[in-house]
Amino acid sequence: MADAKSFLLTLLGGDGMKRSGGKAARSERAADVRKHLDSVTLADVFDWRVLGLAFMFAWQLVVFFSPVIHYSTRNSLSHFNSVVGFSSLGMIFVLLLAAIQVKLFSRIMEHAAVRWMVPVVLTGCTITLAIVDIGTILQQPWCSIASTLAGAGLGVLYLAWGEVLHRMTIVQITVKVSVAFLLATICFAFMVMIPKSVSIVLTTVLPAGTSFILFKVLKRRQNEAVRKEPAFHEVAFSIRAVFSLGVLFMVGAFSRSFFLAAAPIAGSGSYPWLFLVAALISMLIVCGPLLSSALPDFAAAYKTSVFALGFAMLLLPLLELGSIAASVVGLVTYCVSVLLVWIVLARIIGLYGLSPLFTFGIGWAACTAGLLVGTFSGALVLSFVPTTPRLLSAVVLVCVCLLFFAYLFLFTESTMGRLLGGGHLKRRPFHDRCRQLKAEFGLTDREEEIMLLIAKGRSAPRIREELGLTAGTVNAHVSHLYRKLDVHDRQELIDLVEQTH
Repeated sequence: MADAKSFLLTLLGGDGMKRSGGKAARSERAADVRKHLDSVTLADVFDWRVLGLAFMFAWQLVVFFSPVIHYSTRNSLSHFNSVVGFSSLGMIFVLLLAAIQVKLFSRIMEHAAVRWMVPVVLTGCTITLAIVDIGTILQQPWCSIASTLAGAGLGVLYLAWGEVLHRMTIVQITVKVSVAFLLATICFAFMVMIPKSVSIVLTTVLPAGTSFILFKVLKRRQNEAVRKEPAFHEVAFSIRAVFSLGVLFMVGAFSRSFFLAAAPIAGSGSYPWLFLVAALISMLIVCGPLLSSALPDFAAAYKTSVFALGFAMLLLPLLELGSIAASVVGLVTYCVSVLLVWIVLARIIGLYGLSPLFTFGIGWAACTAGLLVGTFSGALVLSFVPTTPRLLSAVVLVCVCLLFFAYLFLFTESTMGRLLGGGHLKRRPFHDRCRQLKAEFGLTDREEEIMLLIAKGRSAPRIREELGLTAGTVNAHVSHLYRKLDVHDRQELIDLVEQTH
């Protein structure tokens, strides 16, 4: 474990650090990363949540990104676009239903029969698509029906896992999602290597595995969907934020559609391993900046991710189409987007106390719609214009412009500050900063109240009087608060609250 931490610290503190701050800056940055890594337990790296998420990611990768289940990914873009299109429509329908009808959707999901219908549907869709692949028993419209239902079932799982993730700190969310995605890519490579008949059987088990962990082990029923009535500006900002992520997905899908048409890679035997390499690179891009400051720096992670996506798109035309480098770069654009969206949406919920169904419903609907628009826009252009180097250069130019439009206009520096609680710090410094710390360190409502009063300079007797608590209860809350925040006295707590990131 120590060797792994040292390796990660080396990656994050290499030559780039020399250019930005010298030896002192490198030491400070390494200490910050070490602090975050020391706070991560084995349960954060691998537990039921990580395993359940990995099952869901693995099922999605095998069904939609490999030739194991269906012929849609055997370098046939028309079939691939068809499966992606119908599954995206099914997913968008469920996600928007959950976001618009939060209470209704929550009541529906309280029924055990409905919850366990999800793995049954996904397993049935997997088997149907595998039969369609044979081409002698079932054909169209069964492929479209199965794809649509598969997308709908996947949407329910996304919402359920969103409800699980929002309860964690930003470091836990980052670690669990990243590790789960990495495990899924390993499973993906394994599934492609083994005999197809065995792989199909194992794939049909994955939905049952993730659902068992969700609804049996973790006992998630999505019955806590409405927690508070959010202010209008919070909802408006959240919608603006998630739509900017939709633009990121659209840009990535649009560019990938052209490069896949020019040099398909799905049929290559090295494709799953390239996916694994891309996942590792994406983890460093997203997690490195997030964990390299005294407090989890989400703004740095978002900036780095946007820069990496833009750089990858500019680099693609310079690489030989179909080469290992070009394939990895193209896959990195997908992996970075997926990791970033999970973290962004869970971050918004934790900060503003919004409904997980609303936030993940709107957020992933926007991302899925962006994926759909980008995929079919690329297919439409390709139906009229042949793939040439000049066309690929023009596509890259358009994609990079859209990418930075999302960053500069939809999700600006000021709105990013609001996501971190910084946009209101001048007007309500203690309230917003304490809300931010609550989300990052997993504080209870009572601990947040006491932290706020301590930050305002209230004495212990005054805190007891304002909250109507006994001295023992207040002392117990203060002790828990100090332990979670890793501070030792009132002054250290006040200093932590006064930090503006």
